[in-house]
Amino acid sequence: MSSVLSDTAPDTDPSADPIRSYTRPPEEPLFARVRTWTDVMPWLRLVNVARLAGAPIWLLLVAIVDVVWRFGLARIATHHQSPIEATEGWRTTASLGDLVAVGPWSLLDPLRSPDGSFLREPFWEATLWTIVLWTPVAMVLLRLGILLTAGRDLPGFVETWKIIGKRLKSAIVISVLPAVCALPLLLFLWFADGIATAERAFSEWSYVFAPLAIAAGLVVGLLLAGAKAAIPFGLAALVSQEKVDAMDCLSRGYEVTFRRLPQLVLLAVPALVLLMIVVGGWHLVGLTAVSTMRNPVWNAFVLRFPTIVGITVGWALVGGVYLLLRQSAGGQEVEDVWDGPKAKSLKIPSVRRDAKRE
Repeated sequence: MSSVLSDTAPDTDPSADPIRSYTRPPEEPLFARVRTWTDVMPWLRLVNVARLAGAPIWLLLVAIVDVVWRFGLARIATHHQSPIEATEGWRTTASLGDLVAVGPWSLLDPLRSPDGSFLREPFWEATLWTIVLWTPVAMVLLRLGILLTAGRDLPGFVETWKIIGKRLKSAIVISVLPAVCALPLLLFLWFADGIATAERAFSEWSYVFAPLAIAAGLVVGLLLAGAKAAIPFGLAALVSQEKVDAMDCLSRGYEVTFRRLPQLVLLAVPALVLLMIVVGGWHLVGLTAVSTMRNPVWNAFVLRFPTIVGITVGWALVGGVYLLLRQSAGGQEVEDVWDGPKAKSLKIPSVRRDAKRE
């Protein structure tokens, strides 16, 4: 009886109280989850990529491929009997800007005429030569940039090439798929343009085909213009995860290109500044070295070395930028990167000891 008349109220279940169950948690401070400077400024992770500027193995790889590529271009120019100053492989006018602007996956005019303008007629042999030679190297550099941006150490040379070798088929699919998708629309535009402008430019057929032609032209523009960034980002996705699919990697490339275009521009600015600092430093070193040598061949190779560094660090920065854009697009952590196949543990036979004492 006394317990019933007690002033102490029994404890109630918080879930049964509507006021308590719908109470919002207190707001967290703005920098509550900030642990390091990279959480505030993610682009600081790209500074780790500059380590490749002093990595002799990878720089030597790019230098060898560059020399072989340029000698191949010289032979192609000689075969076509073109009036191009490409008689010596290291003195062709193809530069880092040509390779970065066009990429090793699309139609490339790597040889220039003496007046400096690009030739109108593309060299298909040079394009194929560039794709075959530079695509695997670009994939290697993309993976190196991804690992360095994620805070990992540089991987082994043989281990990296094993990973790239198993994914070359998917890389080919990623490289040609945008052009294959755009080909039917290009054929339609060619057919419609032939009908509309066969006799006069402003015929009635021009207005008939206008809606379809304009729509097809815009789609082709999105596919091919977006491919300039989507293909390298797709290759970066290809070498950054364990289970890969060519279609999924290419879609990831287009996603981070179009859906995160402002972030792409904001990340490209510090990446370019970092690249200019690294290349500028090595250019100063090259000029100092050239002043101590008289041999023209040695001078040509030394002056080419800053471009080698730019190709190496530039492609690695593309991989790092993709990793940061992936975090912005899908919320996946930067550190969530595939480190490579795990080494098989050695099976050591167990030694059974007799527990019985004699």
